[in-house]
Amino acid sequence: MFEILFEYGSMIRKFLGSIYQNYFIGKNKNDRCAWVTLICNDEYLPGVLALVRSLKRSKTIYPLVVIIVEDNVSQDAQQQIKNEECSIKYVQGLYPNQELSDLAAQHFMFAWTKLRAFQMTDIADKCVFLDSDMIVLQNLDEVFQLEDDPDFAAVQTCICNPGKISTYPEFWNPSNCPYSHNDLSTIDDRGRMFNGGFFLFHPNENVFQEMLKCLNTWDLSQFKFAEQDFLNKFYEKNWKSLPSIYNALKTFSITHPNIWDLSKIKIIHYLNAKPWNKADPKNQLYENINQLWWDALEYKSN
Repeated sequence: MFEILFEYGSMIRKFLGSIYQNYFIGKNKNDRCAWVTLICNDEYLPGVLALVRSLKRSKTIYPLVVIIVEDNVSQDAQQQIKNEECSIKYVQGLYPNQELSDLAAQHFMFAWTKLRAFQMTDIADKCVFLDSDMIVLQNLDEVFQLEDDPDFAAVQTCICNPGKISTYPEFWNPSNCPYSHNDLSTIDDRGRMFNGGFFLFHPNENVFQEMLKCLNTWDLSQFKFAEQDFLNKFYEKNWKSLPSIYNALKTFSITHPNIWDLSKIKIIHYLNAKPWNKADPKNQLYENINQLWWDALEYKSN
């Protein structure tokens, strides 16, 4: 009797183990894959919850790992994230130079901690980082199966600066934006850069250590967009460009309506004014797009 129970228990353990393993492994059995996002304070809790639920809605086969700066995120917020049944990774904040004053926005200071995702070798072999002000509209698991398996892949950003934000670089205008041109040879090379809200990468401790060296030696005051500018320099000319559907900035709907097609877009990126900040007057231009975010937040999986 005891032998039968032991054998049955062993079978159950193996079965549960296989489920856990397959949860992290894609078509390539040598690759553990995961989505990754970051929360540095309670302000972005609504964003994380909407992102988690939108991924569930997309029926992704891969897990989401939420990087939490434990000292900056309340216990209540942490518990709400845990209730979503996603994986948690606690880290210390990464603040290379707290005296930086030339950032395009002060909240970018927290974004440096995003670089700690490159340390997550214990979690996955291949990851896609998603900013917590994004939602997923359609399944995009295929990004983990790119044929050339690049070390780093991302989406060209828009530099039109439709909000005329004074702290943005002067060359950020429609005439220099790659999305405004069919012939890229006619634009300012400085406009060729990816948005740091979405990127495919391979966690690697050696790469992270090299990043730390660069953080200690480069002039970070030139990086108005913090880790986004840093990563663009770190991977200069060594990144694969992906279609805009994987990181469709909400401003595309105004600046580049020719590529704004909700039937094709897989991720909307709610940069600048956040949809959960209803009182922000800048949200008035994006009421319909913001409703998609609220739909994601209210999604409940069965």
